[in-house]
Amino acid sequence: MNPLEAMRASGGNVFQVIWYALIPQVLPQFTSLVLYVFEINIRASVVLGLVGAGGIGLILNQQLGFYNYPNAMMIIILIFVVVIVIEYISTKIREALL
Repeated sequence: MNPLEAMRASGGNVFQVIWYALIPQVLPQFTSLVLYVFEINIRASVVLGLVGAGGIGLILNQQLGFYNYPNAMMIIILIFVVVIVIEYISTKIREALL
């Protein structure tokens, strides 16, 4: 018997079933998916900026176009650090939920 059936069998109404049985089952997977999509969006924004759609990739592309390699390298390092920090935070959140 799963928690949904147990809540229904014990007389829980619809809101109680959702709040105490459904959400706790879905929350870890949902949070993991949201964090994964967020990481993908950060990486995709760099690529989109490189092709001219704006964002941090556009700044990187401009610096490369100006042959300003120290600034371009700093932007690359910054992107790398941001991705690593997001990955670390999302891993800690996933560990706490699972």
